[in-house]
Amino acid sequence: MSDGDRGPIEIERPASGPHRATVIVDGRPVETLRDLPPARGGLLFVGLNPSPISVAAGHYHQGPLGRRFWGRVIRAGVIPADTDIEMADDALVLAGHGITDLLKRPSERDVATDEELTAGVGPLWQKIALWRPAAVVFIYKRAAEIAAGRRLEEPWGVLPSVALAGRPCVLMPGPYATLEQVDEGINLLGNLLTALPPRD
Repeated sequence: MSDGDRGPIEIERPASGPHRATVIVDGRPVETLRDLPPARGGLLFVGLNPSPISVAAGHYHQGPLGRRFWGRVIRAGVIPADTDIEMADDALVLAGHGITDLLKRPSERDVATDEELTAGVGPLWQKIALWRPAAVVFIYKRAAEIAAGRRLEEPWGVLPSVALAGRPCVLMPGPYATLEQVDEGINLLGNLLTALPPRD
């Protein structure tokens, strides 16, 4: 994407956290977490919606399942092994990657309706088209299925039949996946990382 003759549009890279922000949802102000865009050619991780504990901390995925996600991201080599989980999203940004959600309204559990989540698919497409990540990595299968608009046969892995704004999509193993599936998923994520195009 370019802006006339001025070349590619520059995306402002996020500063370090906390990443709390206030957005309008259904006409009401809601405290949530701001989008953290990737550098062009990085990975974009996509979740469902923030948890209140994460919003209070000002950092993504600070609940028990979220911390499990960060552990897998560390094991895959996406962010350094000595990363502090409390600020793992800052390390993700420094590594050139990004993270967002389908829905910005926080909730304790996965209680958002399909209709609420589906309303976030259009904005997600727009973000991907603007940010141009190398690939979109869904953290949860429900998010991938909502974005795809259908049930997916794959429990995790590359989603060959799904592309958002022309970008390939990958699904991480679920939070309760077997150790074997998690190890294979981490290996896939590591391979995806090494296949990324070089960035300036």
